[in-house]
Amino acid sequence: MAVPATPDTVTGRVVSVNPKGVRLDGHADWLNFSRFAGDIVPPMRGQHVTVTVDRQGFVRAVEPADESSEVVPQTRRAFGATSVSQPDLRELRIIRQCVLKAAVDRAAGRPDVTTSDVIRVAEAFEAWVLRPYTGPELVDAF
Repeated sequence: MAVPATPDTVTGRVVSVNPKGVRLDGHADWLNFSRFAGDIVPPMRGQHVTVTVDRQGFVRAVEPADESSEVVPQTRRAFGATSVSQPDLRELRIIRQCVLKAAVDRAAGRPDVTTSDVIRVAEAFEAWVLRPYTGPELVDAF
């Protein structure tokens, strides 16, 4: 993406995300998070967001776009969700920290596991945690 002359906003659906930036549908380049914007919570894949970009081209803010048009990620559609209520930013940070720790614990002692593998497992755990409740799941688990 060309560096804008003044702060600008870009709205779109998130197709890729990592701890350093986000890539929106229709954009070939990644939008990197500014290290001076400490309050940024990376959005989830499939989420519609409005990204504020500074003069140097770094992301200063990420905010959900019109929630009525928000796309439900594919991992959630598999559970038959028609809509998903998003946790607030603090809850989302806590969930992401917990699932990342669980993914790291799962990979402990396995030298063949890469950071990308751990992130994929954490994303799968996050999707499971945030799936809509459809009724009792563990009726006769024990």
